[in-house]
Amino acid sequence: MIPETTDRASLARLLLDGLSRHDGPLWIQGSRTVTRPEARAMVERARASLARAGVRAGERLALHGAPAPEILAALVAALVDGVVVVPVDPQLTSHRKAQILELAPVRAVLDTVGGLDAPAALVRVDLAAGTAPAARDTAPEVEPDAPAYVFFTSGSTGAPKPVVGRRGGLAHFVAWEAQLLALEPSDRVGLLTRFSFDVVLRDVLLPLVSGAMSVIPAPGEAETAAGMMDWIAQAGVSVLHTVPSIAHAMLAASPDRPAARALRHSLFAGEPLNASLVTRWRRRFPHAQIHNLYGPTETTLAKFHARVPDPAPEGIQSCGVPLPETTYLIVGPDGARLPLGELGEVAIATRHRSLGYARPDGSLVPITTPVEGLDCYRTGDLGFRDADGHLHLRGRRDDQVKIMGVRLELAGIAASMESHPEVEKAVVIAEDDESGGKRLVAWYTAPARTDPGPAALRGFLAARLPAAGVPAHLLRCDAFPLTPNGKVDKARLVRPPAEPETYVAPSDCLEALLAAAFASVLGVERVGADADFFALGGDSLAAAGVCALLAEQDGRTLSPGAFLDAPTPSGLAALLESRTEPAAGPIPPAPDTLWFPLSPQQQRYFRTFCASGNRSWCNMVALIDLPDGVEAFAVEQAIADIAVHHDSLRLAFALDENGTVVQRIDPTSAFTLSTADLASLSSEAVDEAVAAMKRREGEEPIDVFSDRACFRATLVLLPGGARKLLWNVHHLVSDGTSQGILARSLAEWFADKTAFRRRNAALPSIRDVVHFARGRAPHELGPYFPTLLTQPVPYRHAYLPQNRPVADPQRCHAYEKSLGADTVEALRMRARDLRCTPYVLLLGGCMRSLAALTGRTDLCVVTPLAGREHPGLRDVIGDLINLVCLRVHDLDRRTPEALATQLREQVREAARRQEEQFDRVIDAIGLRFEADRNPLTGFSLNYMPQGVPGPVRHGEHADRGYKLKYDLLFLVRDFTNAVNVEIQYRTGIYDASEVAGVFDAFERHVRLICRHD
Repeated sequence: MIPETTDRASLARLLLDGLSRHDGPLWIQGSRTVTRPEARAMVERARASLARAGVRAGERLALHGAPAPEILAALVAALVDGVVVVPVDPQLTSHRKAQILELAPVRAVLDTVGGLDAPAALVRVDLAAGTAPAARDTAPEVEPDAPAYVFFTSGSTGAPKPVVGRRGGLAHFVAWEAQLLALEPSDRVGLLTRFSFDVVLRDVLLPLVSGAMSVIPAPGEAETAAGMMDWIAQAGVSVLHTVPSIAHAMLAASPDRPAARALRHSLFAGEPLNASLVTRWRRRFPHAQIHNLYGPTETTLAKFHARVPDPAPEGIQSCGVPLPETTYLIVGPDGARLPLGELGEVAIATRHRSLGYARPDGSLVPITTPVEGLDCYRTGDLGFRDADGHLHLRGRRDDQVKIMGVRLELAGIAASMESHPEVEKAVVIAEDDESGGKRLVAWYTAPARTDPGPAALRGFLAARLPAAGVPAHLLRCDAFPLTPNGKVDKARLVRPPAEPETYVAPSDCLEALLAAAFASVLGVERVGADADFFALGGDSLAAAGVCALLAEQDGRTLSPGAFLDAPTPSGLAALLESRTEPAAGPIPPAPDTLWFPLSPQQQRYFRTFCASGNRSWCNMVALIDLPDGVEAFAVEQAIADIAVHHDSLRLAFALDENGTVVQRIDPTSAFTLSTADLASLSSEAVDEAVAAMKRREGEEPIDVFSDRACFRATLVLLPGGARKLLWNVHHLVSDGTSQGILARSLAEWFADKTAFRRRNAALPSIRDVVHFARGRAPHELGPYFPTLLTQPVPYRHAYLPQNRPVADPQRCHAYEKSLGADTVEALRMRARDLRCTPYVLLLGGCMRSLAALTGRTDLCVVTPLAGREHPGLRDVIGDLINLVCLRVHDLDRRTPEALATQLREQVREAARRQEEQFDRVIDAIGLRFEADRNPLTGFSLNYMPQGVPGPVRHGEHADRGYKLKYDLLFLVRDFTNAVNVEIQYRTGIYDASEVAGVFDAFERHVRLICRHD
């Protein structure tokens, strides 16, 4: 029988007592530390937010966000008040997230990062609303058998299975583990578990209940195996939960790291633990006790524990003995108990098991079956009991496997493959790989003429399955071999060929430096001399990162455009060695004159956009995050200090005696920081007020010929002490890249203003930058751009008609939406196949959609290039970009692949000639500068790789306020988790419904150009 215990502290009591255990730190993330009193206040604020939203005990709340103090406080608050939590990892595909919301099912959503496409009927919880009430030491009375959470395993059809956990079961495990480890306040529990994996609750609740600290990687930290290992050492982690395969990857990625001595408890779970890994782990962490845990999600976190002896016994380690109030049986296929030492299915009986699988109607599917008078969960795992009562596992009874700690059903993966319209039948098996883990191999049948191909099929599966469930090999076959009884004969399937060793070591120091830069920027473990940058997933942002590392470590300059010519370390090294110019030095000082001319880039902008005077389309409006609670005087000081180092923000303009625009750095340049207090408004009212403020900023031009600074700034006070800066700057003194530099500078200044000043002390003055740019400008325009625009016939653009009767036909409205997950995966895969960046394919999709829209087959699009190849310009605020033109005159005769190839070459040629300014090209082909339109074309595409996760947009309309120089401006922001397309348009040309159709056409043509035909 299952033993009873009388020590049954409630989950709420455990959590509230943990918050009050002492006044020391609880959550540490990067430079941020949250003490327990501060955490208690955050939890109380979250409890109040849940109450205001009407979310009650027993109702299900989706928590969408990466681990951070705010979402952890919300999770704890929900558990205290009996709300059922449904954590949703932001890195899941949109398809998977939608399944979770539907199958849980949830009543409310709390989204701390954006990007969760939740049905409109769900309640939205806003943590920023209202103020924190006084701390309470009470919580609603919630029974131990009430639900606490919903986590998911995979199902036999590929759909996730929602497991509903008990509050009493969760409290039982957390209290047991806290007692087992007896942690001190100085202990640091690492949080490396993905948010949608049920064992994240161990990482979150153990330090809270035991009085220890929870250490959380900051964004950008611990994202690779080597990065995890570095973070564990740097963060001083002393307690770590992990999966054996992840531990194996960390050790393999960092073979030369010294022993780390802070770690004193390593708790492994999720997969069999073998002796070789234990030995290597102990070599790296000599002071760590190693624990082996086992228990399916259905039985609540772990239900078995073993301390692994030193030295570890050979082979797979024992799972040990059951936790209190738990027992187990080994049963045969008929359900009868098997004797000691005999292999059979593990059946676990515990009162602390989960409640069952959730149905969409709110009812539960039981998880237990009666076995010899006990209610048991039959795990499907094969194992045996030894004479000491210890459990030893030996695999799965059915076709379920675990890869990277994720339980997968092979039949479900095959079912997902067969849901592809071109796949007729699929078979998936799990094979042992060279590391001792598992890899998935899949075979499928599909008609030869419509075979989607491995790359497209892999992208299709990535949107529907966890990453671990996408097979490593996808093999098409004409027919499956069959056994005599008509079943697939898996033994006769043709195995994938052995992967040859393709690593080529760098041959010299420069190749080694470039290979190391590739690895660092792209987050891969090892890069050979002939590794292709684009095949490794590189894009223009990553190329800029490699260029910056090269300049920092070797002093040589390299343009991101060079990667199109030479995408390998050996090729780039040869390109650099062939040059005769010396390595780049610092930006040289300019003559110390009061007034100095515009740079070529500023001259281009002034002639193109200010032909009829200063207009509101010169405005660059941004909303920038600031630290919570920051006061106005500190923001004023920060902006003034940043303007000292980035003196383009202190530029003043005038006309000289010849009527030419000149500029000077004004040390007394004045600005006034306005303040907008929205702290008392609801979240909906805040959104409306901020949108209205941005519109007003966009409407009002910034006068460059005045004694005021060429920017405006407003401190926005938001509910809960949050702060943002509404920033508007004239394009003559800043560009899009500079907006990011400003946001980063503000964050650095508030983190440590002394360190900010030290880091930026050597920045060149804008006077030096202008002098340098004028010295680099070619004296004569080359033939490339004039030839492109005049051959085989001169290009003449027909602007879109402004037929809509509106008050201001030039006013800019915008429509923003994310490309579908399938489109993004196909885009990235095709870019790797064609050895180009996604930018090239997006350009192709843009041109094809514009051709369909206009009925023209000869089209030109302009696009900006950053102009920051010199390392001294990388972190400078200023207008450094140029516009370059791309033209295709026979769009109707170009296949998608031919179009992509042509645009790839044009982008490469344009990058080589980006010093040739757009206004000089317009002069050369005899066009005049229009007052209210670009003189060459009404279409522009701006591609902006972000390198970080971002919000997922679902079709949002906005009035930008300012006037628009183009007919259509495509702004593509490429985040790591989404590709967002903002289409800006003139209200005299389109309305909201029509521009949504423009987006649909753009995405359709992007998909077409990414097909493998």
